[in-house]
Amino acid sequence: MALKPPNTKKRGRIKFEMTSNATSSSLNLKKINRYSSVIYTYIFLIVVFIIFYIFFPIYRSPANISNLLIQITPLAIVAMSQAVVLIGGGVDLSVGAVISLTTIIAANLMGTSVLSIILGLVMIFSVAVLIGFANAVICNETFIPPLIVTLAMSYVVQGIVLWYRPTPGGSVPQSLSNILLYRFNILSVPIIMVVIIYIAFAFAMSRSVFGLHVYAVGENELYARMAGVNIKKIRIGVYVISATLASVAGIVLASRISSGAPLIGSPYTLDSLIAAIIGGMTFAGGEGFVIGALGGAAIMGMISNALNMSGVDPFYQFILEGGLLILVMIISSFRRK
Repeated sequence: MALKPPNTKKRGRIKFEMTSNATSSSLNLKKINRYSSVIYTYIFLIVVFIIFYIFFPIYRSPANISNLLIQITPLAIVAMSQAVVLIGGGVDLSVGAVISLTTIIAANLMGTSVLSIILGLVMIFSVAVLIGFANAVICNETFIPPLIVTLAMSYVVQGIVLWYRPTPGGSVPQSLSNILLYRFNILSVPIIMVVIIYIAFAFAMSRSVFGLHVYAVGENELYARMAGVNIKKIRIGVYVISATLASVAGIVLASRISSGAPLIGSPYTLDSLIAAIIGGMTFAGGEGFVIGALGGAAIMGMISNALNMSGVDPFYQFILEGGLLILVMIISSFRRK
């Protein structure tokens, strides 16, 4: 009786299918791990919302949700700017001063006519671009760490603001406020602005050449330079984007308070850092997804809102925010290991 030869084709096909399935599973796990920081951020956001929804009945009203969303919008915009800088391996501590400066310009140098409002907006964005450009040039041409450069810039800008307007004052054009504060149900113009900004930057940071270069610079500046990436141009782009988005947040804030406030932007420096780091960014650079910063900003906004409704003293809120930043940094360091 003749023996049949082994069916090598069938065995090869089975082996190939097993290898293919294993490779596919490995890729899926890598993809999940890649987005794990964003997933954890939004899981935490849902948990925080459920807790506050249960223990704070006022959270259940559509009016409070609408107000909460409007309160979060400036922080969400600044958290985006901070996220872009952190991914690029830097940090921007001048965003708070830029916000304060923006409110002062909007309340004191804008007129009521359409032309004067447009000229005022051009002035605001031009000054923001100049500040971001100065931050980038100093970082590029010296060996001073970005943290020190942007901290020094924040003092310079804040000093100019306090010299010009030491106390709150001025008036934002009513027409500008009406446009930026327009609501329909729980939606409003600032919320739509945030959605557009996050969609645009989520696409730009993941699909465009600029976004990929930002990740490359943040991951390893030396390798990025060897690969032909123009480090200086990327850094200029990152800091200009950061200052410009901070000015957008300042315009939204100025419209909400209808005046200029020389110190209103100060809390946003630390808050934006915490929100970005909660969202998955790190000080090491080259990590995270900008969409996570939105979740981080929402978490910060909900915690602040709940503490205010509970009558907690603002000084204790500062302690909580500082402790939260330390906790997030510890978790981030363990995740990197």
